[in-house]
Amino acid sequence: MKVDFDYDAFVICNPEGKDLEFANKLVDTMQASPYNLKLCAPWRNVGACSPNTRECTRDRCRKFLVVLSNNFYKSEEAVSHLHFAFSMSPGYKERRILPICLERCEIPTYLQLVTKLDVSNSRTRKWMWEQLYLSLKPTETASLNKLKPRTMSVNDVPRDSFGRVHFAPPDYSAACSNNGEHSGQAFGHSVMTADLVQEKIPPPAYDDIFAKTQTPAPSSLPRGRQTYYKDDRNTWEKLHEWFEMSVLQQIIWCAVLAFSISYIYYDTKYSGECIKKRFDKKGNVTNEDDLTAFIKAEGGVICATILYAFLIRLLILSDIRRTHQKPKSDLEGQKKCGGNLFFLGMALYIANFGLCIAGATKIIPLYNPETNTTVTCTSAFYDFYYNAKIGQLAVFMPYAAYIIFCFVFMIGISKKWFIRRKLRRWAKLLDADQDGVISQEDMRITNEKLEMLRRLIGARTNALSSTEQKKWWDDNIFKRGPGKDIEVEDYINVVEGLMGTGPPHDRAGKIRPVIKGWFNFFTTEEYLKRKLLLGGGDFVKFWTILDGSCDEQHYKKMYIKHFPAPFSMSDFLEDFVAFLSHPDFFDEYSSRVYHVVKYQSEAICCKV
Repeated sequence: MKVDFDYDAFVICNPEGKDLEFANKLVDTMQASPYNLKLCAPWRNVGACSPNTRECTRDRCRKFLVVLSNNFYKSEEAVSHLHFAFSMSPGYKERRILPICLERCEIPTYLQLVTKLDVSNSRTRKWMWEQLYLSLKPTETASLNKLKPRTMSVNDVPRDSFGRVHFAPPDYSAACSNNGEHSGQAFGHSVMTADLVQEKIPPPAYDDIFAKTQTPAPSSLPRGRQTYYKDDRNTWEKLHEWFEMSVLQQIIWCAVLAFSISYIYYDTKYSGECIKKRFDKKGNVTNEDDLTAFIKAEGGVICATILYAFLIRLLILSDIRRTHQKPKSDLEGQKKCGGNLFFLGMALYIANFGLCIAGATKIIPLYNPETNTTVTCTSAFYDFYYNAKIGQLAVFMPYAAYIIFCFVFMIGISKKWFIRRKLRRWAKLLDADQDGVISQEDMRITNEKLEMLRRLIGARTNALSSTEQKKWWDDNIFKRGPGKDIEVEDYINVVEGLMGTGPPHDRAGKIRPVIKGWFNFFTTEEYLKRKLLLGGGDFVKFWTILDGSCDEQHYKKMYIKHFPAPFSMSDFLEDFVAFLSHPDFFDEYSSRVYHVVKYQSEAICCKV
C-alpha cells in the first residue's frame, strides 16, 4: 500500500557547532526553489515534529538524512535517532538512511557498507544538492524538468559544452523482509541495542560517483578488483621502464660522456704519437693507422650521442610538465620530427657500436707480432686507450645486447602485452562491480551511467530502447550467449580473436562498429558530424561519471597532456577505437584513452 508522508526526510545531526550550521544550510536549500522539499528538522520543527516522540520518524518522514562528523557522537539524542532510524530501515522500502559525511570520521558498523555523500570531496560537492534532491523524492514524482541540463549547441563553442550536471544516482539500497513489511518487533524499542543491530541485515552499497569512506585492503578485494587496482605490468616491463629513466642509466651516460671527453683530450695531447704502419715486400708503406685521430673521431661520435640522449630526456621532461594542450595542427609535424629523431638516434647508436668494436680491434692487438709492420706509440697514450677500451667494452657490450634484445625480441611481445592491458581497462568500464565477471547487473549499472552521459551531453533526445541496449550487449559483450555472464579474461580473448593480428587499420575497422554502438547510447551520428568542441570541464565530467576511480585533477591533467586542441566528440570516438585496436605502445594516438584509465597508484589519484 502506498504511504503518504508529510516530510521528504527527517534530518539527524548534532544540533551544535558546524554540524548545526551545515544542517541549517541543508534544510534551507532543499526547502527553497527549485527543490521545494519538506524536511523535518527537530531543532526547528518542535511543534510539527517533536523530537520527544517516534511518531514523526515512523509515520510522517519518507527518509533520513544523517549528518555525520566527529562531533556527531557527542549528542546522545542524535545517536538515539540514528539507531531508531536503522531499526526501521530494513522494513520499509521507501524508508532509507542517507549518510552525509562532513569530514573523515567514525562510521557505525551497520552503515559501513552504505555509500556516503562526502561533502569534503570537491568532486561530489559540486552536484550535492541535485543528488540529494533526486535521492529524496519518490521515484514516481522525482523530475529533472526543473534541473534540466543544457544541451550542446554551436553557441557553446569553445566553452564547456555540457553545462550543469544533473543526473539521478541509483536509490539507496535497503534490506527488506520476505513480505516487504517491517517486523513489529523493532517498534518496541525506543533505542536500537547492539544485539538488535546484529540481527539486522546491513543495507548493501551501490556504485555511483559518491566517494566511499571505507577502502578495503587489496588482499580482501574481489578477484576482479585485485586485477584492476594493481600494477599489472610484468617484471620485464617494470625493470625496463625503471631503467630507461633511472639514475643508473644517467650514471652510465655520464660515465660514457667522461670517456668521450677524455678521448678528445688525449688526441689533443698526443696527436700523431701513436701510429702503426704496414709495408709491402718492397718496403713501401701500404697502410698507416693514426690511433690518435681515430680516438678523436670515436670521442666525437660518443659525445654527440650523449648530447642527443640528454636532449631527448629534456624534451620528455618538458612534455611531462606541459600545462597547455598541443595544437592538433602541430601533431603531424611533431610525429614526423619524432620519427627523424628516432632514426638519428639509431644511426648514432650503430656508429658508436661500430667505432667501439673497430677501436678495440686496433688498440688491443696493437703490439701483437706481425710481419712488415712498425708501431710507434707513446706509452702513456697506449696505456690510457687500452684500459679505457676495456672499460668501454664492459659497459657497451651489455648495453648493446640489451638494446638488440629489446628490438629483436621484446617489441612484438610488448605490443601483445599492451593490447591485453588496454582491453582489460576497457573491460573495467563494463564490469561495474569489478568482480572479474561482466554480468547482467553490470549491464544495468553501466547503462545507467551511459544514461547519465546522455542527459549530460544532450546530443540524444531519447534514450535507446531497452531492446536496443540489450542487443548491443548481447552482440558485442556477452559472447557466451545472449544474456549469459562472461569472465573478463574470456572476453579479452574473444576481442583479441575478433581483431586478429593484422595491421592497425584492419583491427580498427573490426572494432569500430562496437565503439560506435557504445557511443550511440549517448550520442548520435548527426551530433558527431557537427564536430562540436569538447572542453576540459566536459572531459572531466565525462570520466567522473563513466570511471570515477580517480579525482578531477587526474582527468584534467590527462586532457591537457594527451588530447590535442581542438578536440571533439568524434575525435574522442576515434581515440577509443585506437585504444582497443592499436598495439603500438610508443604511439601517442593509441595511448590517449589508456593514459586516462590505466592503473595509477593510490598516492597519485586512485580511489579503490
